[in-house]
Amino acid sequence: MPSHISHREYAQAVLDSVRSGAFPEREEVISAELPSSALPTVLKLIDEARNDVKTNIRQISKESASDVDGWIAQAKQLRRDIDRVEKSAQEIVRDAEQGGKLQSHVTDAASKVSLLKRELVFNETLVATLETIARLQKNLGLIETAIQSDSFLDAVALLEQAKNELENLGFGSDTKFLGLLQAHTKDLRYNLIEIVLSCWHAILHVDPTLSTISIRDQILRPNVIPANDIVRALLKLGLLEDTILSFYHDFEKFILIPRLQRPQNGTVHAVYLEDNAIRTSEGLTDLSMGKLFADVNLIVGFLHDNLPRPIMTPLAALLVPSLIQRLISNWLMFNLPIDVEDIISFQEVLNLLVQFARTLDSYEWPGEETLMNWTKEIPDIWISKRREVSLNKIRSLLVGGLGSIETVERAETQIVSHPDDGLVGNNCKEVRREADDSDEGRSVGDSYPARGGEEDDVSAWGLDEDADEDSTQHNPQGNSALPDVGDADADAWGWGDDRGDGEPSKPDSKEPIPTNGPTKENERNPRQVTLKETYNITSLPKQILRIITHLISDAEKLRTPEYIESPIASAAGGLFSLPGLVLSMYRASAPNYYLLNPSGRMLLYNDSLWLAESLRHFTGTESRRSGGQINVGAAETEISALELFAKRTYGREMDSQRTIIGDLLDGAQGFANCTEVPFSQECDIAINSVVDRLRDIYRQWKPVMSNSALLQSIGSLLSTVVNKIIFDVEDMSDISEPESQRLTDFCNRIVALEDLFITPPQISHSAAAAAQGLEAPIPLAAVYTPNWLKFQYMTNILESSLVDIKYLWTQGELRLEFETEELVDLIEALFADSDHRRKAIGEIRRGPVRR
Repeated sequence: MPSHISHREYAQAVLDSVRSGAFPEREEVISAELPSSALPTVLKLIDEARNDVKTNIRQISKESASDVDGWIAQAKQLRRDIDRVEKSAQEIVRDAEQGGKLQSHVTDAASKVSLLKRELVFNETLVATLETIARLQKNLGLIETAIQSDSFLDAVALLEQAKNELENLGFGSDTKFLGLLQAHTKDLRYNLIEIVLSCWHAILHVDPTLSTISIRDQILRPNVIPANDIVRALLKLGLLEDTILSFYHDFEKFILIPRLQRPQNGTVHAVYLEDNAIRTSEGLTDLSMGKLFADVNLIVGFLHDNLPRPIMTPLAALLVPSLIQRLISNWLMFNLPIDVEDIISFQEVLNLLVQFARTLDSYEWPGEETLMNWTKEIPDIWISKRREVSLNKIRSLLVGGLGSIETVERAETQIVSHPDDGLVGNNCKEVRREADDSDEGRSVGDSYPARGGEEDDVSAWGLDEDADEDSTQHNPQGNSALPDVGDADADAWGWGDDRGDGEPSKPDSKEPIPTNGPTKENERNPRQVTLKETYNITSLPKQILRIITHLISDAEKLRTPEYIESPIASAAGGLFSLPGLVLSMYRASAPNYYLLNPSGRMLLYNDSLWLAESLRHFTGTESRRSGGQINVGAAETEISALELFAKRTYGREMDSQRTIIGDLLDGAQGFANCTEVPFSQECDIAINSVVDRLRDIYRQWKPVMSNSALLQSIGSLLSTVVNKIIFDVEDMSDISEPESQRLTDFCNRIVALEDLFITPPQISHSAAAAAQGLEAPIPLAAVYTPNWLKFQYMTNILESSLVDIKYLWTQGELRLEFETEELVDLIEALFADSDHRRKAIGEIRRGPVRR
C-alpha cells in the first residue's frame, strides 16, 4: 500500500461509497487495496455516521409530533364511519330479504292464476275439438254411406269438406287422433277413387284380347249411375285428365293404329261397329282410299255419338291430331302419285279428304284447318316427293356401280375446200388447235408447267369441292426456253368450240406429216365433210338422261288442258327446276363412285360430256316442239355447268398424272452428274419410270377415250416431260462429252414414246390423196405434243458437231424452235472455249444467210 494514503482517507472513501455511492477523487485511493490495518478506522467512522443519522431522526420526530397526533385522530374517526356504514348495510340486507319473500308469494299467486286460465282455454278447445271430431266422424260416416249408395258427387263434396276441417284443426300431423282421422279419410278417398274408376272402365270398356272398345251412357250397380256423374266425380277428384289420356292411348292402340298403319302382307285391320262397341280385326284386303275414309268417318262418328259430352272436347284435342298425322303420313303421302298420269284419280281422294274435314268441323272438333292446309300444300309436297325420288334414283344408280361400258359415236360436220382436208390435215390442225386451247388458266413459270387445280360448280347443293382451284391467266409468252404447253386439259375433244386460233404455230417434225393442201380446183369445189369418232361411256348418263327427260315431259303435261285443273298444276314450274338438282346431285356425288374405277375420271369426263351434248340436243328439240315452254337459257346454264364439271374432272386427272410424272422426273435431280454413280442410276430410274408411267396411262385410257382425245392427253403429259428435260438441260452450265452422250440416251428413250402416236391411215377419198401416201401410218407426236420438235432438235444438238449445229441454224429450221441466246447457251455448255466455238457463235448471232 502506498505510504501517503492515510487510514482516514480509506475510511472516508468507504463511507462516501456506502452513503451516496460516490468514488474517491484521488486516483491513488481508487487503485489502492484496503489494508486490514485501516479497518478499525473505517468501522469507527461508520459508527459515527450512524449515530449522527439516529440523532437527526430523533430531532425530526420531535419537530413533527403534532402532525402525527392529527393523523391518529382522523384514523379513529374513519373507523367509526366504517362501523356505521356496515350497520346500515346490514339493515338494507335484512329489508331486501324480507321483500324477496313477499315477491315470491306474488309470483306464485300469478302463476296459479295463469294456470287456471290455460286450463280454462284448454277445456274450451278440447270441447271444440271433440265437437269437430264428432262432426268429422259423422261426415266420414256420411261419406261411407254415400259411397255405398253410389252417390259419388255427394261423397266427393263431403270428402272435400272433411279435408278442409282436418287442415283447420291446427294440430300437428304427428297427433295420434289426427293421424287416425287422416288415415280414415285417405282410405275413404282411395275406396271412392277405386269405385269411380271401376265405373269409368265399365262406361268406357276396353277389351285388349278382342281389340274392342265399348261406350255406355250409364251403368247399373245396384243404382243407375249416369256417365256424366262419373265424369264430374273424376273431375272433382282431379283424375279426369289422366283417365282421358289413358283412354286415348287405349283407343289409339286398339283402333287407330291398327286401321291407319301401312298394309302388312297386303291386308289391313277392318273396323266394325256392334251396338255401342267398336272393334278391329285383321284380314281386310280392300286397300282403297274410299274404304279408308269410310272407316275413319265410322270411328269419328262412333266417338261423337257415344262419348259423354264433358270428355268429348279434351279427347278430340288428343285424338284428332294423331289421326290426321297417321292419315297423312301413312296413306295420303304414300298414295300421292308420282306419275302425272295418275294425279287425276287422286282428285277423288282429295274430295273424300275435304268431306272428312267438313265432318270434323260440324262436330266442332279440331283438324279441319290442318287438312285444308295440306290440300293447299299438295303441289309443294308433290314436288318434294318428286325431288326425293329423283335424287334417290341418282344415288341408287351411283351406288349400284358404273354398269356396262358401251361405245358411242360423235360426229362433227365441216365445210372443207378439199375433200381430204377434213380427214387428215384438217383433223391434225383441229386437234393441234385444241391442244393449244384446252388448258385454260395454266401458265408456265420459270421451270415447267405449273400444276393448277380446278373447281366444280355445285352451288345448288352448297358444296365447294376445291376452294383453292383458282385459274391463273394464260401466259402465251412464258419463259423463252419453255413455251406454253397450251390448254390440253380443259376441253379434250373441243367439238363445237369454234375458236379461231386453230392453226398450228410450229412446223412439221423431221418426219413430215403428209397433208393434202387445197388446190385451186379444190377451192372452187368446197364440200361438206363429217368427222366421226367413237369413245366409251358407262350406262349411267343414259339413265340420268331418261330421268331428266321424264321430268321435262311431266312438266309439259301439267301445262296441257287435260291437267290444268289438277291439284298439282301449279307444280309445273317447280318440276322444271328438278333437272338442275339432278345434275347437281350427279356432279356432287359422282366423283366418289367413279374413282373406284382405275379410269374413273376419264369415264366421268366422257359421261358428263355425252350427257351435256344429249341434254343440249333434247332441250333444243323440246323447245322448238313445245313452243318455248322450256327455258333454254336456264337449261344451257346447267348444261354449261356440266361441261365445265367434265373439263375440270379431266383437268384434275391430268394434274394428278402431271404431279406423278413430275415427282418421277425430280428423281433425276436435274441430270447433274448423270455419269457418276449413284446419280447415274437415279437418272436411269427416273427416265425409265416416266416412260413406263406414260405407257401404262396409255394402256389404261385407250379403252375409254376417243383416239384424238387419247393422243391429246398423252401428248399433254409428254409435253410436261420434254419441257422439264429441256429446262434441266438448258440449265446445265457445263456438259461434258460423256454427259452429252448420256443425255442423248435419255432423250432417245423419251423419243421412243413416239410410237404411241402412230395412227392408222385415214380412208382416202381421192386418188391424189392415195398418191400422197396417206395409206402409211402417220406419226402425230409433233401435232399433239408442244415442243416435241424442239426436244428432238435438242437431242440432235447433244450429239452433233459445231458444223452440224451451225448448218441446222443457217440452212435448216432449228431457228424456228430455239431463240438465239438459248442456242448459244447450249453451245457454250457443250463445247470448250475455242476459236471455232467463238466463230460459230458469231455466225449464229448474225443470223441465217438469206437466199
